[in-house]
Parts: sequence; C-alpha cells; structure tokens
Amino acid sequence: MDIEIRQKICQLVAGIIISDDILDDHEEKFVDRLIQSFGVGESGRDVIFPLVDRDEAAEQIKTLPKEAQDEAMKLLIEAACVDGQIAPEERDYLKAIAEALEISDATLAKRVADQLTASKPGM
Repeated sequence: MDIEIRQKICQLVAGIIISDDILDDHEEKFVDRLIQSFGVGESGRDVIFPLVDRDEAAEQIKTLPKEAQDEAMKLLIEAACVDGQIAPEERDYLKAIAEALEISDATLAKRVADQLTASKPGM
C-alpha cells in the first residue's frame, strides 16, 4: 500500500474514533499504534487531518483499492470496539462504510460482535 492510501486509512480510523466526541486512552493508543505501524507518523498526528465524518468516509473508502478497503474496514471495526463498547455514532459510521462497500447489516453485526468478544480483557 502506498503512503497516500495508508494515510487515508488513518484518517478514516481517526474519524470513527472521534465520531462520538470522546477519546479515551484505549482509542488514543490505537490511533498512535496505527500511525506508527503504517509508517505515516513522521509529522505526528497531523497525518490524520482533515478528519472525516461518516458521509465523507463512505465516499472516500470507495476510492480505495479493494485490498485497502478490506484493511480499512477491519481497522474501523477494531477501532470502534477498542474501548469495549460501540457508541451510536460509531455504529452509524460503520453502517455508512458497510453500505458503501455493499456489506450486509448481518455481516457487519457479526464482525462487530466477533471483534467485541476478541477485545474483552483476558481474551
């Protein structure tokens, strides 16, 4: 994946994390790890700006290659679940992305439930 695609994924993930206007320690660490692992953090968190809302995210994810779409969706679900709960705004963001990628509600619900189970302490 090239740097622009990795940066776009970081922006999408940051968008879901701040969608509920709450940034807890788990979410903050998740973003920091993502930026570092994607190798786009030379300039700090500036890479995640501009932040995108769910409608912008749904449009932007469609412009990514299929492999990047799959990786982004996986990371979006992880990010939404990292604090052990999903806020209504995070759920709306995921639903908008899933609709853009033609992922059914049932498939999204299963993936979210699986990730919530995996995210529980001790798992």
